[in-house]
Amino acid sequence: MSFVPLLEEMDLPDSPLLNNLAQEFSTARPFPHLVMDRMFSHALLNEALQAFNLDHVNNINVFQNQLQSKRSTSTQSAMPAEIQRYFDIVNGAPFLRLLTRLTGITNLLPDPYLYGGGMHEVAGQGHFQVHTDFRHHPHTCLENRLALLTYLNHDWKPEYGGQLELWQNNPSRPVRKIVPQFGRSVLMLQSPDSWHGHPQAAQAGYLRRTLITYFYTAPKIKTDRTAQNTIYLPNSRQSTMQIAEIFIRNILPHFVLDTARWIRRRKRRQNCK
Repeated sequence: MSFVPLLEEMDLPDSPLLNNLAQEFSTARPFPHLVMDRMFSHALLNEALQAFNLDHVNNINVFQNQLQSKRSTSTQSAMPAEIQRYFDIVNGAPFLRLLTRLTGITNLLPDPYLYGGGMHEVAGQGHFQVHTDFRHHPHTCLENRLALLTYLNHDWKPEYGGQLELWQNNPSRPVRKIVPQFGRSVLMLQSPDSWHGHPQAAQAGYLRRTLITYFYTAPKIKTDRTAQNTIYLPNSRQSTMQIAEIFIRNILPHFVLDTARWIRRRKRRQNCK
């Protein structure tokens, strides 16, 4: 049984389902996002819910102020095995390729330490005012590009409050409200315009539980070409030819080497005709 049924669509050369989801993501308002029910198997999420108990997890963050009221795991928290399985899946290469297919964002990187993510729990009267998330990871400096939320709340009804609200700015107003029902996942673009939150407090007596992950890309900066190549250390155990090759690689301009490689590849193709 696949824990992520959508991954099976990746084997199709031109999946209509993935095409439709990608179109939905790019055209969604007030900013690109997807709301998907049953993105993950209920077996996986039921096991995660049964293991969801922040009282038994170390290094818990507690946020209690006028803008938010919730608890969450930290980068130092040890997750229950059933919940760690979910995060191992979403941080793996197959799932990252699926996210690229849905969003068009290439070279996505996970954060296995789950800064800002992990297990989130909002108790009765808990809330999180409308906000945008952090733009860069504070430790790796990677750019925050996507957020994935998966809800673990059986039989949650709109009247219980705690709906995820997606807002536009100017004028400021909610454009979409999403009930945090069990098995529902929300994939959101991260940008200065991605205003969201659940400002309506959750009803007393109910726990709103969410698994949250962020995905990143490296910042686009110019780097020295030497940083992209293997550097060899000459030593007395090498042959004269090896030392000469190292000298050529380290001294000649890169465009000369690139031209030489191009000529060699072209000759090989001609010889194969």
